[in-house]
Amino acid sequence: MADWTVEGLINQGLRDAGLPLRVEDVYEGSEQARVALEIWGQTRDELLRTADWSFSRRTTVLSLLKGPPPAGGYSPAFPWSNIYPAPDWLFEYDYPSDCLDVRAIIDPPSGPMPDLDPRPAEWRVDNDLTPIVSGSPPTASGPAAKVIYCNISQAMLVYRARVTDISEWDTGFMAAMISSLGTKYSTAFGADVNSVRQQREEAVLAMQTGADVRG
Repeated sequence: MADWTVEGLINQGLRDAGLPLRVEDVYEGSEQARVALEIWGQTRDELLRTADWSFSRRTTVLSLLKGPPPAGGYSPAFPWSNIYPAPDWLFEYDYPSDCLDVRAIIDPPSGPMPDLDPRPAEWRVDNDLTPIVSGSPPTASGPAAKVIYCNISQAMLVYRARVTDISEWDTGFMAAMISSLGTKYSTAFGADVNSVRQQREEAVLAMQTGADVRG
């Protein structure tokens, strides 16, 4: 039976690389555990960005930070300032903490039928000063944070999420993770990379990408 734990996948990656190393606990303090753990999170996030894995798809209502601009637009009486979204944008939303990659911004559903408008909504990921709503007028002098600009009120986000719970991963992702770990461990621990293993990794990713294209 396969060992679907962090240590189990790490050890399969080490074995795949032909390395005589094993990790009993990722926090055991050994050199191989320290290096393996450093590589783990980076590899996981890289693979999650590689394809539209079904288990990492998320849809959520975004939290509004700023907007809309003053009624009637900006003017000498109501000039733009950083309490509003960046120029050319109507709304600024919080960037979800588990979001690795924005896929789409969509309107909230209304009525019994889905919105079949094929036109994509424009959006931009940026960094901006977060608003502080206390005081009159409110200020935006909080720490800079990643935000999403768009022109949709009550916007919804479709995105790829950082999934750290291994029990949510599918077997294709498990295989890609093991193979990618093996490649990196080969380099990190000074072993030669096996060409057959590299070809298997490419084949796994190609199959997953093809499955995602089919929906």
